Amino acid sequence: MPHTDKNGYSKTRRAAREILGYVIAVISAVIAAVLIRLFIFEPFIVPTPSMEPTLMVGDKVIINKLAYRFGQVERGDIIAFHSTTEDNKELVKRAIAVEGDRIVLTSQGEVYVNDEKIGEDYLKTGQQLSYLDQELTLGPDEIFVMGDNRNNSFDSRYFGMVPEENVFGEFLAVYWPPSRW
Repeated sequence: MPHTDKNGYSKTRRAAREILGYVIAVISAVIAAVLIRLFIFEPFIVPTPSMEPTLMVGDKVIINKLAYRFGQVERGDIIAFHSTTEDNKELVKRAIAVEGDRIVLTSQGEVYVNDEKIGEDYLKTGQQLSYLDQELTLGPDEIFVMGDNRNNSFDSRYFGMVPEENVFGEFLAVYWPPSRW
Protein backbone atom coordinates (compact mmCIF):
# COMPACT_ATOMS: atom_id res chain seq x y z
CA MET A 1 0.00 0.00 0.00
CA PRO A 2 1.50 3.40 -1.02
CA HIS A 3 2.34 5.84 1.75
CA THR A 4 -0.25 8.63 2.10
CA ASP A 5 -0.35 11.83 4.12
CA LYS A 6 -3.06 12.83 6.62
CA ASN A 7 -5.31 13.99 3.72
CA GLY A 8 -4.95 10.69 1.88
CA TYR A 9 -2.66 12.02 -0.93
CA SER A 10 0.20 9.88 -2.17
CA LYS A 11 3.77 11.28 -2.49
CA THR A 12 3.38 11.33 -6.26
CA ARG A 13 0.18 13.33 -6.11
CA ARG A 14 1.70 15.76 -3.58
CA ALA A 15 4.70 16.28 -5.89
CA ALA A 16 2.40 16.86 -8.89
CA ARG A 17 0.37 19.42 -6.91
CA GLU A 18 3.57 21.22 -5.87
CA ILE A 19 4.86 21.32 -9.46
CA LEU A 20 1.48 22.60 -10.64
CA GLY A 21 1.69 25.36 -8.01
CA TYR A 22 5.10 26.45 -9.36
CA VAL A 23 3.86 26.39 -12.96
CA ILE A 24 0.86 28.55 -12.02
CA ALA A 25 3.15 31.00 -10.17
CA VAL A 26 5.50 31.31 -13.17
CA ILE A 27 2.65 31.78 -15.64
CA SER A 28 1.06 34.40 -13.38
CA ALA A 29 4.37 36.29 -13.12
CA VAL A 30 4.84 36.25 -16.91
CA ILE A 31 1.28 37.49 -17.52
CA ALA A 32 1.73 40.26 -14.92
CA ALA A 33 5.05 41.34 -16.52
CA VAL A 34 3.50 41.44 -20.00
CA LEU A 35 0.49 43.44 -18.78
CA ILE A 36 2.73 45.91 -16.92
CA ARG A 37 4.88 46.40 -20.04
CA LEU A 38 1.88 46.77 -22.36
CA PHE A 39 -0.17 49.15 -20.24
CA ILE A 40 1.92 50.78 -17.49
CA PHE A 41 5.71 51.00 -17.96
CA GLU A 42 7.86 50.48 -21.02
CA PRO A 43 11.62 50.21 -21.14
CA PHE A 44 13.17 52.44 -23.80
CA ILE A 45 16.74 52.97 -25.00
CA VAL A 46 17.64 56.56 -25.91
CA PRO A 47 18.61 56.33 -29.60
CA THR A 48 20.19 59.73 -30.32
CA PRO A 49 22.18 62.51 -28.61
CA SER A 50 19.31 64.99 -29.07
CA MET A 51 18.42 65.05 -25.35
CA GLU A 52 21.96 65.41 -23.97
CA PRO A 53 22.86 66.15 -21.22
CA THR A 54 19.47 65.18 -19.71
CA LEU A 55 19.47 61.77 -21.44
CA MET A 56 22.55 60.23 -23.02
CA VAL A 57 22.73 57.90 -26.03
CA GLY A 58 22.19 54.36 -24.80
CA ASP A 59 20.55 55.35 -21.50
CA LYS A 60 17.92 52.79 -20.61
CA VAL A 61 14.87 54.60 -19.32
CA ILE A 62 11.37 53.82 -18.11
CA ILE A 63 8.43 55.40 -19.90
CA ASN A 64 5.22 55.83 -17.90
CA LYS A 65 2.46 54.83 -20.32
CA LEU A 66 -0.34 55.84 -17.93
CA ALA A 67 0.79 59.47 -17.54
CA TYR A 68 -1.38 60.85 -20.33
CA ARG A 69 -4.35 58.54 -19.98
CA PHE A 70 -5.25 60.54 -16.88
CA GLY A 71 -3.67 63.89 -17.68
CA GLN A 72 -2.43 66.18 -20.42
CA VAL A 73 1.06 66.79 -21.76
CA GLU A 74 2.44 69.91 -20.09
CA ARG A 75 5.19 72.27 -21.19
CA GLY A 76 8.55 70.92 -20.07
CA ASP A 77 7.52 67.26 -19.95
CA ILE A 78 9.88 64.79 -21.59
CA ILE A 79 7.61 62.69 -23.78
CA ALA A 80 7.98 59.51 -25.80
CA PHE A 81 6.16 59.47 -29.12
CA HIS A 82 5.97 57.92 -32.57
CA SER A 83 7.49 60.38 -35.02
CA THR A 84 5.43 61.71 -37.90
CA THR A 85 8.14 60.93 -40.46
CA GLU A 86 7.85 57.96 -42.82
CA ASP A 87 10.18 55.83 -40.65
CA ASN A 88 7.76 56.23 -37.67
CA LYS A 89 10.64 55.99 -35.15
CA GLU A 90 9.99 56.19 -31.44
CA LEU A 91 11.59 59.36 -30.07
CA VAL A 92 12.01 61.14 -26.75
CA LYS A 93 11.92 64.96 -26.72
CA ARG A 94 10.84 67.82 -24.48
CA ALA A 95 7.38 69.35 -24.95
CA ILE A 96 7.98 73.07 -25.48
CA ALA A 97 4.45 74.15 -26.38
CA VAL A 98 1.03 72.49 -26.32
CA GLU A 99 -2.41 72.98 -27.84
CA GLY A 100 -3.32 76.64 -28.27
CA ASP A 101 0.15 77.99 -27.42
CA ARG A 102 1.87 80.55 -29.61
CA ILE A 103 5.57 79.83 -30.02
CA VAL A 104 8.22 82.19 -31.40
CA LEU A 105 11.77 81.10 -32.26
CA THR A 106 14.32 83.85 -32.88
CA SER A 107 17.59 84.02 -34.77
CA GLN A 108 19.24 84.86 -31.41
CA GLY A 109 18.35 81.37 -30.11
CA GLU A 110 15.47 82.46 -27.91
CA VAL A 111 12.18 80.63 -27.49
CA TYR A 112 9.00 82.44 -26.48
CA VAL A 113 5.75 80.72 -25.58
CA ASN A 114 2.70 82.97 -25.31
CA ASP A 115 4.98 86.06 -25.37
CA GLU A 116 7.13 84.86 -22.45
CA LYS A 117 10.74 83.83 -22.92
CA ILE A 118 11.09 80.36 -21.46
CA GLY A 119 13.89 79.47 -19.07
CA GLU A 120 15.80 76.49 -20.33
CA ASP A 121 18.34 75.47 -17.68
CA TYR A 122 18.23 71.90 -19.03
CA LEU A 123 19.94 72.85 -22.32
CA LYS A 124 23.36 71.49 -23.14
CA THR A 125 25.85 74.11 -21.97
CA GLY A 126 28.05 75.95 -24.43
CA GLN A 127 25.63 75.72 -27.36
CA GLN A 128 25.50 78.70 -29.69
CA LEU A 129 21.82 78.69 -30.51
CA SER A 130 20.27 80.25 -33.57
CA TYR A 131 16.91 79.38 -35.07
CA LEU A 132 15.14 80.43 -38.20
CA ASP A 133 12.76 83.19 -37.17
CA GLN A 134 9.42 81.42 -36.84
CA GLU A 135 6.07 82.09 -35.26
CA LEU A 136 3.53 79.29 -34.90
CA THR A 137 0.25 78.75 -33.12
CA LEU A 138 -0.49 75.17 -32.17
CA GLY A 139 -3.81 73.68 -33.16
CA PRO A 140 -5.97 71.20 -31.26
CA ASP A 141 -4.08 68.16 -29.93
CA GLU A 142 -0.70 69.40 -31.21
CA ILE A 143 2.62 69.45 -29.34
CA PHE A 144 5.81 71.28 -30.33
CA VAL A 145 8.87 69.31 -29.21
CA MET A 146 12.59 70.05 -29.14
CA GLY A 147 15.66 68.18 -27.91
CA ASP A 148 17.81 69.61 -25.11
CA ASN A 149 20.84 69.34 -27.40
CA ARG A 150 19.33 71.81 -29.87
CA ASN A 151 22.18 71.82 -32.38
CA ASN A 152 21.91 68.05 -32.73
CA SER A 153 18.17 67.45 -32.59
CA PHE A 154 15.73 66.46 -35.31
CA ASP A 155 12.55 67.85 -33.79
CA SER A 156 9.41 69.92 -34.48
CA ARG A 157 11.51 72.60 -36.19
CA TYR A 158 12.00 70.04 -38.98
CA PHE A 159 9.12 67.54 -38.88
CA GLY A 160 6.37 69.76 -37.50
CA MET A 161 3.98 69.28 -34.63
CA VAL A 162 3.48 65.96 -32.89
CA PRO A 163 -0.16 64.88 -32.77
CA GLU A 164 -1.17 64.11 -29.19
CA GLU A 165 -2.36 60.67 -30.33
CA ASN A 166 1.29 59.79 -31.21
CA VAL A 167 2.42 60.27 -27.60
CA PHE A 168 2.70 56.96 -25.77
CA GLY A 169 4.22 58.05 -22.47
CA GLU A 170 6.27 60.31 -20.27
CA PHE A 171 9.89 59.82 -19.26
CA LEU A 172 10.00 58.55 -15.68
CA ALA A 173 13.58 57.54 -14.81
CA VAL A 174 16.93 56.27 -16.06
CA TYR A 175 17.43 52.69 -14.86
CA TRP A 176 20.74 51.94 -16.60
CA PRO A 177 23.59 52.73 -16.23
CA PRO A 178 23.47 53.11 -12.43
CA SER A 179 25.85 56.09 -12.60
CA ARG A 180 23.01 58.05 -14.27
CA TRP A 181 20.51 57.53 -11.44
